[in-house]
Amino acid sequence: MAKFKVDTKLFRELGELLVGRDSTALVELIKNSYDADATRVRIHGTDLDSLSGSIIVEDDGIGMDAADFERGFLTIAGRTKIGGNKRSRLYQRRFTGEKGVGRLAAHKLARTLEVHSRKFSDEKRDPLLGLPSKIGVSAKIDWDRVEALEDLDKVATSDAVVVKDLKASGQAGTKLSLIELRKPWTGRDLGQFYDEVATLTPPEVLSSPLPERVTPKPLLFDRPKVRDNQRGDPGFSIKFSGSFTDVEQFVPSVAESAAWIIEIECRGKDREIEIAVEPTGLFKTEFANAEGFRTVGRIPDFDPFERRIEPIDFTARIFEKEQVAWTRAFRGVRVYLEGFRVLPYGDGEDDWLGLAQDYRSRGRGEMQRLRRFSDWEKPDFIDDREGLVIKGNGHYFGAVFLTRDGADCLKILANREGFLPSPTWDFVSDSIRHAIGIQVRTRQAATSQAKIARTFDRAKRQDVAARSSEYNSPTVFRSHELHRRASDAVREAKSLVAAGRSKEANDRLTESLSVIELAVTEAMSLSSEGASETVMYRVLASLGLEQAAFVHEILGLGSTADTIARGLDAAAKTKTIPSTEREKLRSLAAEARSLRERLKRNGVYLADMTGVEGRRRRSRILLRDRFNPVVEFFRSAAASRKIEIINEIPEDLTSPPVFPAEISALFSNLVSNAVKFAGSPGKVRASGRNDKAEVIIRIENTGTSVDLNSADRWFEPFRSTTHEVDHVLGRGMGLGLTVSRSLMDEYGGEIAFVMPSNGYATAVELKWPRK
Repeated sequence: MAKFKVDTKLFRELGELLVGRDSTALVELIKNSYDADATRVRIHGTDLDSLSGSIIVEDDGIGMDAADFERGFLTIAGRTKIGGNKRSRLYQRRFTGEKGVGRLAAHKLARTLEVHSRKFSDEKRDPLLGLPSKIGVSAKIDWDRVEALEDLDKVATSDAVVVKDLKASGQAGTKLSLIELRKPWTGRDLGQFYDEVATLTPPEVLSSPLPERVTPKPLLFDRPKVRDNQRGDPGFSIKFSGSFTDVEQFVPSVAESAAWIIEIECRGKDREIEIAVEPTGLFKTEFANAEGFRTVGRIPDFDPFERRIEPIDFTARIFEKEQVAWTRAFRGVRVYLEGFRVLPYGDGEDDWLGLAQDYRSRGRGEMQRLRRFSDWEKPDFIDDREGLVIKGNGHYFGAVFLTRDGADCLKILANREGFLPSPTWDFVSDSIRHAIGIQVRTRQAATSQAKIARTFDRAKRQDVAARSSEYNSPTVFRSHELHRRASDAVREAKSLVAAGRSKEANDRLTESLSVIELAVTEAMSLSSEGASETVMYRVLASLGLEQAAFVHEILGLGSTADTIARGLDAAAKTKTIPSTEREKLRSLAAEARSLRERLKRNGVYLADMTGVEGRRRRSRILLRDRFNPVVEFFRSAAASRKIEIINEIPEDLTSPPVFPAEISALFSNLVSNAVKFAGSPGKVRASGRNDKAEVIIRIENTGTSVDLNSADRWFEPFRSTTHEVDHVLGRGMGLGLTVSRSLMDEYGGEIAFVMPSNGYATAVELKWPRK
């Protein structure tokens, strides 16, 4: 009788097809725990850099008995998740997977799988102990032995798969032990895993109500719809331990550091999509008149190629940041289905929204998208050409939330990475990109109007010449003046036409044309100035890339200096050398040892600033302890100028969760400036305190004072009054305070010159919101 035979290589072939990467495999196992009504799952790694390492996935879900294990785990492409209402037993969660690839994920990661599971009995879950159990299963699969067999029929008579009943009371749940890894995990593998798993579930800032400090009232929704679950679901958390501990240390950038918020709500039943963009409190501190915008558009029945667009529901929340990009692990707009991330959308190399492409092409792709949404309402004070100021992916941090019910028309690719191309998915991506385009233009309009308003206050028009010094250059001032004159002429011409006075209107427009020609000339000059600053930023970025290698060279030179010192000491003891020469050798040895100490101190300081640990995870930093190494670095320069550096920061004063290197950079920039301008002799003092909802650090110095009325200009790029060169302090490039403000903006903080204490000439204060 003819029958099918299935070769055991099926696991390897399907594994490569259906599970693209190790992180995808782990995600599938985590999603299985969610589908099993777990409230928490733990991922523990041991010796991941070795083939003998292991990974444990342990949850407190409903568990399995032997029959469940054989029906679900041992059945290829089992139907346990596609029958009935496709919801979990306890909390009626929508299943996140339905292709039965859990066993393939286990196969991809390790050579051996051990399963220890207890199935719940129909009793109430205890909040602390979980679900009670009286029966379960213990199983082991040796994948190498399975593949050594000719076909799957022979597995039953081998010891490649062992299944045993468990009959003892205990706590329900499942523990998967993946033993003997397929390959060692390198540092690069772990880094990629951290970046992907850090956003496996949406960061809380994207799924929770927005802080009042960011926006006083909700935009389109209080919380986006993340999952299609029922009331009574206690939620789901993921815990990482062992070699995966660092994953938990990642903290997403705070909402307070965003400049704009974009929210989108698509309602498939009504075939409409609503978009809202709103400036945050941080943006409005600089541009008080900035306004948001809302629009409602219709989901078309067909795309431009006459393909049907299916009704779809989704919500989205996106934060835009101005000067500095978001932290690497969180930049980009990611897609979530039932609360779990769909790769690769939002990866560093993935440009699914075309932001990077439009940034490089100066908005040409954006112009094409505008035609698709040409009939949508848009602000009447914006110009489509303002889309040329689009930012890249790094300035956006957000999420698109899909549910199974709302997006059933979207199908996942076989390798679990991305959706199958379809007109519906094209509409989703285009509408999200269009929302970002609205934000770009609204922001541009706000900044342009604010600059004009600040510059040309009609009540103070007579003081224009005096206020022109506020600009970086006369070119900027002149351009704004010409822009105002041309705009006034055009508005007056419109009024004259409306009044039927066409000849007078023609005269005013003729006059405005000459003004516009001058404005174009001035704009070309201003563009040249901006280009030179851009080149300088790129040069500085290139130098930064070499910094880590330079640190290693410094430490290596310290070791060389130590070797030279020992050699000179030995030579100085040679009796055949005249005593005067031996004295010189001892003096040189002392200089070499001094050089060794300076190189070691500076190398350690720079390594602390640029090393991986300084930038890998955010944590609460003891500010006094972080200030001390900076003092040591500048102590020799301060001593040569007879400057005393005083550290009065309280021992228990901590920062909000930040990268250690960021605190070092802030202190380094401010202490360097303070030492330069403290005078000789002089003092530099650091102090700090907790004040209500803020952490405050103050660094002040004697010597040169700063006019508080115009002090804000020193935070502009390339503002520097330092012309001397110091071997420690260097030569000022005018970027220290600019960088410091960018670092504070990252956390919604502030940095400003303030009134100094008695006995000091200048003071700078840092303020972080307490978290």
